[in-house]
Amino acid sequence: MSDEAIPPKRLPTRPPGLHPKTLLVVPTKEERHNIDWVMERFQDLNDADLHVLIADDDSLDKTWSRAGTWAADDGRIHLLRRPGRYKGRGFALRESYKWAAESENAYAYVLECAANRTDDISQLPRLIAALDAGADVVVGARSQAPGGGPDSPRRRQTLARLACGAPVSDVESGFRGFRMDALRKIARRLKATDHRIKVEALAAARRAGLKIVEVPVPYQPHDGKSPKLGGNTGVVGLAVLWLRRLVGRV
Repeated sequence: MSDEAIPPKRLPTRPPGLHPKTLLVVPTKEERHNIDWVMERFQDLNDADLHVLIADDDSLDKTWSRAGTWAADDGRIHLLRRPGRYKGRGFALRESYKWAAESENAYAYVLECAANRTDDISQLPRLIAALDAGADVVVGARSQAPGGGPDSPRRRQTLARLACGAPVSDVESGFRGFRMDALRKIARRLKATDHRIKVEALAAARRAGLKIVEVPVPYQPHDGKSPKLGGNTGVVGLAVLWLRRLVGRV
């Protein structure tokens, strides 16, 4: 695949100090066709206090290479290339949380979103505002219609909500954010290797007594080209999580 020129890079024109320093984590797998879209919308926010970490599962389409080109000469853009056996959203997020906690940038908030255009990056300031207002965890609830719109994934989450136990309608939304001190409290309880980490993290946050809030956000269907690092949690996985929660292991 050719390394075509990237769109013009734009550094933020507004000075820092808008909010505490924040890291946006974007797990990727074969997302080269979307990475420019992600980066351009990241730049559109014009936010000097917001950084982004692309956590790539060693994509065969060289998503990591394209992300590295974006990262050149912009200290807000970072790349975590993840070769080896430990692939999947759970591994990627847990490694990203560790990276954020150890970063010299001293991030106060950690956000996360998908790279496949299902999450509206322009909504990130609303998630940050919820954390500023005192939330420990904020979840972007996809679709504002009660129970979810006709294309919303919120319509079939009864089992997931039961397993989670948190007062959240869209427990499987991966568009969310944490205070760093909240992540430190739940990190050792996170064991999921795949998309189940989304429900597991909320269950752990509830057990830790953290304040969890939802913010309604638009939802766009999956682009159909990207491998699904997320998706709905299976019944077996939910049952295991529910049992772990009952015995205090989450």
